[in-house]
Amino acid sequence: MSRTSDDIRKHLKVRRQKQRAILAMRWRCAQGGLEFEQLDTFYGAIRPYLCVAQFFGIMPLSNIRSRDPQDVKFKVRSIGLAVTGLFLLLGGIKTLVGANILFTAGLNAKNMVGLVFLIVGMVNWLNFVGFARSWSYIMLPWSSVDILMLFPPYKRGKRSLRSKVNVLALSVAILAVGDHMLYYASGYCSYSMHILQCHTNHSRITFELYLEKEFSDIMSIMPFNIFSMCYGFWLNGAFTFLWNFMDIFIVMTSIGLAQRFQQFAARVAALEGRHVPEALWYDIRRDHIRLCELASLVEASMSNIVFVSCANNVYVICNQALAIFTKLRHPINYVYFWYSLIFLLARTSLVFMTASKIHDASLLPLRSLYLVPSDGWNQEVQRFADQLTSEFVGLSGYRLFCLTRKSLFGMLATLVTYELMLLQMDAKSHKGLRCV
Repeated sequence: MSRTSDDIRKHLKVRRQKQRAILAMRWRCAQGGLEFEQLDTFYGAIRPYLCVAQFFGIMPLSNIRSRDPQDVKFKVRSIGLAVTGLFLLLGGIKTLVGANILFTAGLNAKNMVGLVFLIVGMVNWLNFVGFARSWSYIMLPWSSVDILMLFPPYKRGKRSLRSKVNVLALSVAILAVGDHMLYYASGYCSYSMHILQCHTNHSRITFELYLEKEFSDIMSIMPFNIFSMCYGFWLNGAFTFLWNFMDIFIVMTSIGLAQRFQQFAARVAALEGRHVPEALWYDIRRDHIRLCELASLVEASMSNIVFVSCANNVYVICNQALAIFTKLRHPINYVYFWYSLIFLLARTSLVFMTASKIHDASLLPLRSLYLVPSDGWNQEVQRFADQLTSEFVGLSGYRLFCLTRKSLFGMLATLVTYELMLLQMDAKSHKGLRCV
């Protein structure tokens, strides 16, 4: 009997030592520094992409290179916000000049897509400034949740959060570069064939003259030279980067939240078939409250970004489909528009599918609760079950729609309706090939 008691005491002593070691490590990680840097945190996963984004005036945060998220803050007097202000100024001028040229020439379903692209870019710069202001209120609770769930009793996922973010973000970035290059190739081919068919002076078929036409809004206020051409490429590239980064940021955020909810569900699933005391259910429910509060905070701060992203993607997909359904003149046009359409559909589906994993993972513990025997059902289990089913957990666009699989199919129905409307508008304004 005494030997059994000694074994129990040794087991409890080892267990207490492990708990103290975990608490000490969590404390050191909470102070920032090297220990926190080595953890598979959401902040560590997205920090390289935020550094790149700041070159384009996105997410104006100070000390973004710091390994400690407590050092990263939004400051009015900062280089990041000054860069954002510069992009807003230059982008605003480009948008106003482009709108003036477009209204003078006349609007239709096809040519207004460029103006919408610029307006959405301006709105997104402002949206990311607003999100940067909420950064400290989001990232500090998120980092504390990461520290909590990267140590026992929680188990880490098979794949690290950083590897998931890197694979998806870099894949989308490479495809986006291809889309951007095909845009210029298609435009130059259309310009060249237009000159061949409508003008006798074929010496005008040069890439420089195509750029003068492509960046006509910039050339109307600047002399045509190498500097203005580089400026046109740079500013247009910034708008394109912002457009793609908007979706990539939603995907990265969704992956980060979904992974923590999946870890939480795995902990609850590990208790199946075991007698669980009420105090442990209380601890589990408390951790779930922290997760849900974090998800709610992120959802409230990102609603405007999600709304603009989905609305803009629907519009651009419809316009790309409109160009395909109407007669395209050259093979390169078909290559570009089909590539762009498939890329947009895939990117939009990726946004919805990754975001839907947050909601799906938040409901996984219900399966384990259904298996709790009647003699093990207590007040804490009931509260936990009510907590799981009482509210939606996930991302939404101002709560007008939620990013779920069902919403993706609803968006496809909207695409069909909107496409039919655009085809009718284009049929009224279509006048065939014009040589001007």
